[in-house]
Amino acid sequence: MNNQEKINFRQVRDFGETFNVSVKFFRQNFKLFFQSLICIAGPFVLVSAIAGAFYQSNTVSLFSVSNMGQSNLLSQFGWTYLIFILAAVIANMALLGTVFAFMINYMEKGPGGFTINDVGQTVVKNIGNIFSVFFVLMVLTIVVLALVAGIVGGIAYVIPALAVLVAIVVFVGLLILLPPVMWQLSVVYLVKMQEGKGVIESFDRTRKVLSGNFWWTWVIMVCAVMAIGIISFVFSIPFIIVATVCTFCSTLLYSGLYVISAFHYYSLAEQKDGIGLMERIDEIGNTPKNNVEQHY
Repeated sequence: MNNQEKINFRQVRDFGETFNVSVKFFRQNFKLFFQSLICIAGPFVLVSAIAGAFYQSNTVSLFSVSNMGQSNLLSQFGWTYLIFILAAVIANMALLGTVFAFMINYMEKGPGGFTINDVGQTVVKNIGNIFSVFFVLMVLTIVVLALVAGIVGGIAYVIPALAVLVAIVVFVGLLILLPPVMWQLSVVYLVKMQEGKGVIESFDRTRKVLSGNFWWTWVIMVCAVMAIGIISFVFSIPFIIVATVCTFCSTLLYSGLYVISAFHYYSLAEQKDGIGLMERIDEIGNTPKNNVEQHY
């Protein structure tokens, strides 16, 4: 029998309480939560990591031989890049879906009242909801970015002197709007999965909830991103060191390619010109005769 106190999700919380309840949720459900992540989202995340490593390795290789004229900046955007992007999108959808599916099961059944299989079934049931939200938001994002780029580009083209001012305004605007928008783009999936609304209705629901709490959400998101970013960096330091050493060594190995290429050049040049043979003949003709003084 499970005696753990169920966390009430639907409760007004201030800044500190929001982070405290998140930590409490992780501590209370640590084992099952991360087992669910590993078993459900883990395979997709692993494939994404392998695709990313392969893409980065391929990019490093392309830039390493660029001085030989075998590569350019556009060469890195090929099949490996496409596979990496697709794998990353699927992995992120799997991770997001697993987290929200876990929280939905927790709300319905309480701590210890469900299993990994229950979480997986909830994810499978919501695959259509998850990807419908993704595709709609992707289209809307492309449209918005195209409009903003068109407006900014038009202003900069008509009045070049305003280009710097426009760039500053866009930067400040992103700094203000991006954290709350990031929050909306995340929880809209939860609304779609739990409340069964349409994609636009789900996004509108997040907008209504956000109304009057813009700056509060901004502070929470910025602090959360900074905290998670610092922790992620600490955990990634060993991997950064290993990746740096591996990249350094693999790059140095290209010296072997250059040496082989150089020797092949000299071989072909000698075949055409015979300069080396003439030099050796000259050396034989100019060899000094030994005398007694040279021996002492």
